[in-house]
Amino acid sequence: MVLEPVILDKRIAYASAILLDEPTDSPAWPDWLVYDGNMPGPDFAGIQIVPSGFFDHDYGNADSLPAIPLKTIHSVPLLFGKPVVERHGNVLMVKADIIASAYFLLTRYEEWVRRDVRDEHGRFPGKQSLPYRAGFIDRPVVDEYSALLRKWAGQIGVELPAPKRKFSVLLTHDVDTLGARRNPLQPLRPIAGGLLGRRPWKQALRNAAVAAGFARDPYDNIEDVVRLDRRLADGCAENECKSIHFFMAGGSTQFDGAYDIRESKARNALQCVRTSGADVGLHTSYEAGQRPELIAGEHAALEKVAEVPISKNRHHFLTWREPENGHELTAVGITWDSTLSYADVAGFRLGVCRPVPLFDPACRCLLGIEEHPLIVMDCTLSNENYMNLDEEAAFDYVCRLADAVFRHQGEFVVLWHNTVLASTDTSYHKRLYPRVLDYLAQLLEPDKGAATIAGDAACV
Repeated sequence: MVLEPVILDKRIAYASAILLDEPTDSPAWPDWLVYDGNMPGPDFAGIQIVPSGFFDHDYGNADSLPAIPLKTIHSVPLLFGKPVVERHGNVLMVKADIIASAYFLLTRYEEWVRRDVRDEHGRFPGKQSLPYRAGFIDRPVVDEYSALLRKWAGQIGVELPAPKRKFSVLLTHDVDTLGARRNPLQPLRPIAGGLLGRRPWKQALRNAAVAAGFARDPYDNIEDVVRLDRRLADGCAENECKSIHFFMAGGSTQFDGAYDIRESKARNALQCVRTSGADVGLHTSYEAGQRPELIAGEHAALEKVAEVPISKNRHHFLTWREPENGHELTAVGITWDSTLSYADVAGFRLGVCRPVPLFDPACRCLLGIEEHPLIVMDCTLSNENYMNLDEEAAFDYVCRLADAVFRHQGEFVVLWHNTVLASTDTSYHKRLYPRVLDYLAQLLEPDKGAATIAGDAACV
């Protein structure tokens, strides 16, 4: 009963596959679901989702953007359509266009259309986004749409299999620096500072020892970060908790890292990560965020030093600027990414808390990249220009986001930079990170039970 244009429209097929937890490369449209404004024939029994017109002639134009305030369907924000569900014999007519609403969030459609809205680093600001302005940045709304669809399917006698995913944690670390680079005169500079009274003698001597190579630089701390992660990972079952460290292998601007991937301490850090069982990924430079053609060289440089294939990526400063820039990643063999969180506000940028394949809204095709949406970044919480939360408020917010991921049995992805875990860092993040790990350990305890979307009334 499905019209041929619906079957052939890759955009609709993609969004529906995500909602149904089906493969997106070869989605099979269910015979109990119709996406059509015309009433199905008398032999049809199932769900009819009425299209809102989003995919029609205004697609790609500013006129296609949702208007605030949004309506809600069963307390879930609705971007397109009407919050109406009607029973017509064997047909459950849903006028809430959750397919278009899901597509909008999953594809960064708003960012593609609103190209004139960027911050000083060329990123789309989270506080300008629809999820933030409409007040649902802290909710994985696409996963909530999935829960609603399963609920409606049950009402017409279709029992969908429960999602096979289970709550898990991904601990990620961007290695932005490993300390100052050495040069023959470097040990003299701290001593000169002490002589001139610019810094206390004790600190000056400690800095000189680091510069001379007699003491470890506080930012050369990957062993300490690995040890912290083991606090959680050692008590987890297989696949419940994983770690990944993203290393830089290029860039030359003031925003890029202060180490050369070929240096001995960088090689030692890579070896430490690999020995621990954690993964290594590419930390695409700020410069390559501006000029995606540089990614290939950085990827090759990291693979040469790491001596393992590199298929994972995160952009430095989260500067994956335009949705279609992902094609530069796939061209060099990157098939996995965890960049897509807003820098200025933590939450669910793509509306999901689980890995999803990315879709290019301009070319209307899959990118070939599995996105693991980043949910919380350390500096997002504390930066005075971002969320500007104190330690207790930050902890409460992280726990709220983790609880939402747990309800949907998703993947909780966090980013703590190695720099904020250094012994000399003065922020609260050295204290906050162990607290977050302890809270996540509680969620991973077996007696918490396997919460499912369909069985949790808080989700819908």
